[in-house]
Amino acid sequence: MNMAFCDGVSHEIHTLSDRPARGTAEVLFVGTQCNFSHSLISVTSQELGHITVAAAPSFDDFRSLSELTNERPTLLVLDEPTMRGLTKEDRAYLLELTDVALAVAFCTGAFGRACYDDEELRQRGISIVPLNIRLDVWLSVIKLVAHGGNYIFPEIISPAGIAIPPPLVPDELGLTQRQQDVLRLVADGQSNKRIASTLGLSVHTVKLHLRNASLRLGAHNRTEAAMRYRALRS
Repeated sequence: MNMAFCDGVSHEIHTLSDRPARGTAEVLFVGTQCNFSHSLISVTSQELGHITVAAAPSFDDFRSLSELTNERPTLLVLDEPTMRGLTKEDRAYLLELTDVALAVAFCTGAFGRACYDDEELRQRGISIVPLNIRLDVWLSVIKLVAHGGNYIFPEIISPAGIAIPPPLVPDELGLTQRQQDVLRLVADGQSNKRIASTLGLSVHTVKLHLRNASLRLGAHNRTEAAMRYRALRS
């Protein structure tokens, strides 16, 4: 079974089959690389420290390996496209994982609210977090949920009459096409050197585009800039 994984700076990000000794927590992200990029998984792993982190590209991959090995993560985080694509059978399987904490990372406010209004998910104690939040907030939320807490994004429990403002698209923020190209590749987990080679630019120029784009997005680093860009494109 092929599960996407990458290395953290100071420790490994494991697949489920590499699960360490019993008692060690594990967080598994299931979703597209656009939403759960290698860079996001890596920085999340660094923040969680001793907690092992893994990424799977689809629910089928997770379920197949889970049924084969009878191993379960401590926390399962699914992105919006994965949740939307669950079959009735997959959904039933998910809700039966009573020993696993569940979280949904949503792209659109409407879907986040729909998850909150879903009685079965609420009874299951699912956490609901947006993808388009600041990196430091994202890390704090994932850390909280990984340690047994629960989080519901405040705006999705607002009265129905209070609309969640739609996110700005990149063009409205004044990002140039080249800045968007750089951010897209950063979100895919590529290094500055690789981005420079792909776009036919110097590494210095890539860094310049990234710095200017980060200023436009109000981001503090390349990972946060990529997260915000990805959320805006959703």
